[in-house]
Amino acid sequence: MLIACAPAVVQPLDGDGDGIADVNDRCPATKAAVVDIYGCADSDGDSIIDPVDLCPRTPPGNAVDQFGCMDSDNDGVKNGEDHCPRTAMGARVMRNGCSARQTVELESLRFADGSITLDAQAHERLSHLAALLRLAPQFRVALQGHSDSSGSADANYRLSRMRANKVKAVLLELGIPAHRITVQAYGDEMPVADNDTPEGRARNRRVVLRVIRPDSLR
Repeated sequence: MLIACAPAVVQPLDGDGDGIADVNDRCPATKAAVVDIYGCADSDGDSIIDPVDLCPRTPPGNAVDQFGCMDSDNDGVKNGEDHCPRTAMGARVMRNGCSARQTVELESLRFADGSITLDAQAHERLSHLAALLRLAPQFRVALQGHSDSSGSADANYRLSRMRANKVKAVLLELGIPAHRITVQAYGDEMPVADNDTPEGRARNRRVVLRVIRPDSLR
């Protein structure tokens, strides 16, 4: 009497022991890691798999480029905050990640002592700027607020930010979207004239307008 034997079960090969058969494993050398359905690990959870991630220890919650890095041009400004992510290596940059070469500085707007009020001439100049930005939607603008040294450092910082935000409010009213406007405040840290004279202080109470070149953007 012949007795039929059940065929032996052949387990598929899994060279790296990650639970994904080699035939389906796109990352067959993964060792001791949590993997996705394709057998690939993403140690820092940035959606860039480890084999192509040049920055595999990126802190969670940061925007990364296609190589898994949060500062593509190594200028010290994270991608999520960098308006010029293609800055040349070693270039000094502003707080928005842009170098002077990547921006066009327009004539600054001036303010009275302790004031955030814009005069008629300032409104006219902002109207011209808004018209330019509407014609060239690839450009952005950085508004950099400054003060003289009359008050405390903290008060001067707040005043410089209020001035820049005042200019932003006017541009918003003129139809420029918020995502194209960056506000920066420097207080009395960057004078362009002598704060010991009335004329110098008047020059330091300003908002600098910098138009960011389109070839510097993402």
